[in-house]
Amino acid sequence: MSRVLASWWMGLAALLAAAPSIALDKGEFSGGLYKAPGELFTVQSPLGANPIVIDSFNRTTGAVTFVDEEGALFGIVCTPSYDVLAGANNDPETDYAILRNWFRDATFPNFFESQLPGAAILYEEPVHFEGQPAWFGVVHLPQGSARFTPDPATGLPVRADSNRGLLVFSRGDLTFLIMTEAEPVSDWQAFLAPLTDFYRGMAFTAPLDFPYDRQVAVVHR
Repeated sequence: MSRVLASWWMGLAALLAAAPSIALDKGEFSGGLYKAPGELFTVQSPLGANPIVIDSFNRTTGAVTFVDEEGALFGIVCTPSYDVLAGANNDPETDYAILRNWFRDATFPNFFESQLPGAAILYEEPVHFEGQPAWFGVVHLPQGSARFTPDPATGLPVRADSNRGLLVFSRGDLTFLIMTEAEPVSDWQAFLAPLTDFYRGMAFTAPLDFPYDRQVAVVHR
């Protein structure tokens, strides 16, 4: 794939990591280390020192996506936790419900489904991740991949469908979603190893809050 074509599609991949908005800030990337604006977090690139990095942070949402020339993709989305109970001394079931609702009622409809009609949650479950509650899921995004396949009719490259594994967790006053893309797999648990490695390259370096008042998420029933 030419670098021009790859860059064009990789730019589109960023749309799947952040809701449409006017970007107020961008982070810094040097030597394979990404520093989010306001030192909200740092993360080591999982794709080496020279991936394409697409990021956007505003008053409600932050996102960074790493993509390489072959279409491998890792991303982070973060927002305020919304639910005032997030991060409190809850029982595990309450924490799982908070993370599930953040994913189902806010992130999936606004970040994925609104931009790729037909997007679907294929699998989800609560997990104990790095010593704390988290929500694990797999989503299917029609023509949402950073990779290409030839169109059978024209032979031209078209975006492949995407299966993305993701983990949702809270740290401080923020909720994070980390994700990666893979070829179709029969065992969804196969996503957990690369997501764990990705997470272990993160550090949370500042008071974790966005500069706006937190809001309670609305749960749609």
